[in-house]
Amino acid sequence: MFRYFANLFWNYSLERKVFIATSLVILLAVPLTGAFSYYEASRILQGYAYNAANQMVNQLSGYMNNELKNISDRMYLINSSEAMKSTLNWSRGNSRESYTRVFNNMFTLFSQMRVNSTTIKEIYMYTPRGEFFDGPFKRTPLSFQETPYYEEVLHTQKNRWLYLERDPLFAGEGDVVSLLTRPTSDSSYLEENSYVVITLSTEKFINNLKSIQLSPQGFSLILDETGKPIFRSEESAGIQEFIQRLQQEPIQGKPPHFEMEINRETFLVSHADIPFVGWQSVVVQPKAKLLENVRSIQYVTTVMTLVLLVCSFLLNKFIAQWVTNPLRKLMKLMNQVKLGNLSVRFASEHKDEIGQLGHRFNDMLQQIQQLLHEIVDEGRAKRKAEMRALQAQINPHFLYNTLDELYWKSLEFEDPTAPDIILSLSRFFRLSLNKGNEETTIAHEIEHVEYYLKLVNHQYKRQFSFEISLDERAARVAVPNIILQPLVENCVLHAFKQNDYRAFQIHISAFLRGEWAILQVKDNGIGMEPQLVERLNSSSSALEHEAGPGVGYAISNIKERLGYFFGERARLYAESQPGIGTVMEIRIRVEEVAR
Repeated sequence: MFRYFANLFWNYSLERKVFIATSLVILLAVPLTGAFSYYEASRILQGYAYNAANQMVNQLSGYMNNELKNISDRMYLINSSEAMKSTLNWSRGNSRESYTRVFNNMFTLFSQMRVNSTTIKEIYMYTPRGEFFDGPFKRTPLSFQETPYYEEVLHTQKNRWLYLERDPLFAGEGDVVSLLTRPTSDSSYLEENSYVVITLSTEKFINNLKSIQLSPQGFSLILDETGKPIFRSEESAGIQEFIQRLQQEPIQGKPPHFEMEINRETFLVSHADIPFVGWQSVVVQPKAKLLENVRSIQYVTTVMTLVLLVCSFLLNKFIAQWVTNPLRKLMKLMNQVKLGNLSVRFASEHKDEIGQLGHRFNDMLQQIQQLLHEIVDEGRAKRKAEMRALQAQINPHFLYNTLDELYWKSLEFEDPTAPDIILSLSRFFRLSLNKGNEETTIAHEIEHVEYYLKLVNHQYKRQFSFEISLDERAARVAVPNIILQPLVENCVLHAFKQNDYRAFQIHISAFLRGEWAILQVKDNGIGMEPQLVERLNSSSSALEHEAGPGVGYAISNIKERLGYFFGERARLYAESQPGIGTVMEIRIRVEEVAR
C-alpha cells in the first residue's frame, strides 16, 4: 500500500508534488506549533495556579505557626514570672502566704496574659495545695486528675498541644485547643506535680480558614500530628469524603501538592507543615476551577490553528505555481531540442537555482554543437592511439627475446656467470611486468624477490647471503604486484651500508598464522631508532622525510597499495633494534586459503 502511494506521488507533476510536500509540512508544523504553544501556556498558567495554592497553604501554615508560637512564648513568660515562683514555693509549703493572696496574684497574672492575647480563652493552673484560673466560663466540678489533660502531661516534661471537642475544665461550648505544661522556675522543681493549661478559642483559627480565598467547592483544614482533622473551613460532603480518604492514604510523605479524586472530581491538594507543633495545614481546591483560563487558551489555540491552516494552504498553492513556472518554460525548450532544434536558448534575469539551471542548459547546447564537430577528429585520434598501444605491447616481448638471445650467445663464450645473470634479469623483468596485471600471488612475489637478490648478489660480488622460505599454503594468496621487493631493496641499500655488507644476511619468508598470511623480510643490519619504528607502525603514510630518502617513499607506497588493495584487512608492521637488525612484516587477513 505504501509503495503504491509512493509511486503515485512520484508520478505527479512537480507543482503538485511541491504543493503536497509543503502541505504535509504545514499540517505538521502548524498544529504542532499550536499544541506546543498551548502546552507552554497551560504549563505556565498551571504553575501559577499551583504556586498560588502553595502560597495560600504556606500563609495558612505561617499564621498558625506564629499564633501557636506566641502562645508558647506567653507560657514561658508565665513560668518565668515572680508570681509563678511565689506560687510554686507556696505549693511546696515554703511560704506562709494565704491561698487568697496567692490566688489573687495568679489571677492578676492570668488576666494580663488574656488581655494581651485575644486568642487565649482560659488559663488554668493546678498545684497539690490548690488551683488557680481565669476565664469567662464557670469551672466544672471535674477534678484536674480526671481530665484528658492530666493523662497527656503526667509522663512528660515537655509542652503538649491537645485538641478536644469539649472543654473538660470549664462550661464553655465548642471545641478547644490547649497548651499543657509543667511550670518550673529552675531545675529543682522538675519533679513538682503542678500543671498549667492555656486554653485557646478555636473561633479565630476557623475564621482564618474561612477567610482564605478559595475557588468554589474548595476547603481548608488543619491536621494534628496523627493526621486527624482539628479545624476545618466548612462541613460538606466533599470534606467528609476527603477525611475518609486521609484515613486510607495519609498525607505524610507526599509532595507539597498532589491530585486526588473526590466524588469523581479531581482536586488539587496542597499542604505544608506547621513546624512548631508538628501539625499540617491543608488547602483542597477543584483542579478544573483552578485551570479555567487554560481551557480558554485551548479554545483560542484551536481556532487560530484552523484559520492558519486554511490560509497556509491557499498561499501554498500560489507559491507552488509561481516556483514551477520557469521549469515549465525550460521543459518546452527541452522538447524542441529533442526534435533536433539546437538553436533554442533559455532566457532568465534571475540568478537563483532555476536561472543557473537555464544558463547551464544553454552552455550544454553550445558544447553539444562543439562536440559534434570534434567527433570525426576524435575518431581518427582513437585509431592512432590503438596502433601505439599495439606497439607498446610488442616492446616487452622484444626485451624478452633479446635477453634470450644474449643468453644463448653467452653460452658460446663459456662464461659460467653470464647466463645466470641474464636469465635472472629476464625472469625479473617478466615477473615485474606481470603482463600488465596489478594482482599477482605470493609465490610469484617470492620468485620475483629471489631473482632480484641473485642479480644484486652478483653486483656486490656475493658479499651477503640470503635465504627464502615459502609455506605452500600461502603460495596462492593474491597480493599487489611488486609489494615485497621494495622491502628487500631497503635492506640491501640501507640496512648494511655502514658495515660494507660483511656478514650480511637476509631471510625472506611467507607463511600462514591463523587467519593471517604473513610476508616477512628479516635482516641483521644496522637497525632503526625507536622513533622511526613508531612512525613506520603508525597509520600515517607520509614517511618520506622521517625515514630518509628512498626508505620513506617505498614504505609509503607499500602502505597506500595495501590500503587500496585490501582496505582494513592488511597492514605493514616494523620491529627493529639499533645494531641488531630489522623485521618488516606485511600481514594480510585471508578469508579462505587452499590447504
